[in-house]
Amino acid sequence: MKPTASAKRAKRRTVFDRGQGQRGFALIEILVTFAILAIGLGAISAGIAVAMRSDGRTQTTRVALRLAQSRLETAGIVRPLAVGQSEGLTIPNYRWRETITAVQWRAEPPRPREGGKPEQNAANAPLAAFWVEIEVVAVDGAVARLAALKLAPAARP
Repeated sequence: MKPTASAKRAKRRTVFDRGQGQRGFALIEILVTFAILAIGLGAISAGIAVAMRSDGRTQTTRVALRLAQSRLETAGIVRPLAVGQSEGLTIPNYRWRETITAVQWRAEPPRPREGGKPEQNAANAPLAAFWVEIEVVAVDGAVARLAALKLAPAARP
């Protein structure tokens, strides 16, 4: 038995027509979905911004540390070690401060050879000890501090 035309229309009406209380429900579902999506994307973009800011700060600190290491390595080689403090500006946005302090230490004098005179060569020449501190500060406040004990030939009186 075939359904009549009125039965077909009634069936079609129940599938496609919503009840009075459900009109606009799909629109509300879509709006809620977009709101949740917007909140999620906002949180993700805030996380990315924080990560990028942190990466920039890490890069600045790394450059400051490399500059401090370079200045510390050249102390006593490029310029003589002298007690005092000096400051300067390197690449734009990086200030450095170098503090050199004499360290008093007692070394045994060279022992005389059998002939009565102490052996004089570079290996047993008198040495002076210096504590060298380097501080490099970037414009954004990143600081790198390094220090080392350096030896240099003692000044002859």
